[in-house]
Amino acid sequence: MNSVLVLDDHGIVRYGLEMLISSCAELTLAGSAGSLAEGLRCIAELKPALVISDMSMEDSRGIDTVRAVVQAQGPRSTLIMSMHDEMLYGEQVLALGAQGYLMKENAHALVVPAALAVLNGQTWVSQKLNAKLLNRLMKRNSHEPARPDAAHSPTLSARELQVLELLGAGKTTKEIAFELDLSNRTVDIHRANIKRKLGLKSGTELLAFALSRI
Repeated sequence: MNSVLVLDDHGIVRYGLEMLISSCAELTLAGSAGSLAEGLRCIAELKPALVISDMSMEDSRGIDTVRAVVQAQGPRSTLIMSMHDEMLYGEQVLALGAQGYLMKENAHALVVPAALAVLNGQTWVSQKLNAKLLNRLMKRNSHEPARPDAAHSPTLSARELQVLELLGAGKTTKEIAFELDLSNRTVDIHRANIKRKLGLKSGTELLAFALSRI
């Protein structure tokens, strides 16, 4: 039986996911946890076939959460569910070893098919993100320019995503440097790279973007 562990710090979301998973004959609910620390303990004890994890919880945030869950799961499957912009985060989530990325707004309709797909060895992403990834692969193989529709889907590095998350949380450059153990100059370089990749003209535009998308 395909056992599933749910990690989310919102009780109502956990309950909804538990009900959806329990309603599927091909899945069995192994348990749930409301924090990353509790979730990592459950992974070690229960060894679920699949972990469905929120990307941000009270005791962990963003890419750091994904990295910890994927590492704990090892060769078993991980599906990341988040409200964060898929076109910014999806590719990095897959690069870290997760097998799927699901936007929370679609979870009620898609979490069961996403879980089954991942458990069957498939990668689950939206059609939009899939088109972006295929376009990049085609460009790499053919050495031709990417299609225009992919030009507006920038790829940020894991560190740039961390900086963007902290900007969205209202952190200053000095605070970000302290939290990530970086110099202020390095943070400023990351900020400049983010602005360039996203086509933003000023620090004000960058902050507005971070607050609206993170």
